[in-house]
Amino acid sequence: SAGAAAAPFQNGSFDVGGPACNQFNIPAGTNFTPGWTVSVGNIDWESSPPCGWAASNGSSSLDLVGNGGIGGVSQTFNTTPGVTYTVTFDMAGNFGGAPTIKPLTVTVDGVTQNYTFDTTGATGSAMGWTTHSFTFVATSTTATINFVSDITSGNAGAALDNVSILPPGPPDATVAVPLNDAGWLAAVMLALAGGLTLRKRLRR
Repeated sequence: SAGAAAAPFQNGSFDVGGPACNQFNIPAGTNFTPGWTVSVGNIDWESSPPCGWAASNGSSSLDLVGNGGIGGVSQTFNTTPGVTYTVTFDMAGNFGGAPTIKPLTVTVDGVTQNYTFDTTGATGSAMGWTTHSFTFVATSTTATINFVSDITSGNAGAALDNVSILPPGPPDATVAVPLNDAGWLAAVMLALAGGLTLRKRLRR
């Protein structure tokens, strides 16, 4: 991914320009919504009921297998080398076809994670979205994340929504700052003065 044109990570819920009533079999190479490109096979872009299923966030989500047994999406985004990023996303599955267990492989900057989702009992209004997260350390000024579902055959893959990629937050402002030498001296003198005052009161 080094040297690729990029921007800050964006549009993790696939809502920008989302279809009014689903869009099927979007082919590889298509930049179907800002930030995202179909990386392999083809995918379905799902809208909310009654056309599609309920997204985990916003109004749109993806079925990563359109037709042909494999599909995936990718996004290239800016990173700072050496910084640890946390990837979080919601996963479910297209319950309308085999297999019951949907696979998902996520790859970013040399890190690969594998997940599965059991669609047993899932419905369009109760998808059973599950949140997953993992971290990676950026090695360049850009990175590419790739989500792929490979079910060998068929047209019902893993469902994806609500992707976020965030660096660590700012340090906790409530953490005490150590005193410098002058500060420690002032604190000791104050404590000694307090002790002397207490002794005088006791003697009275």
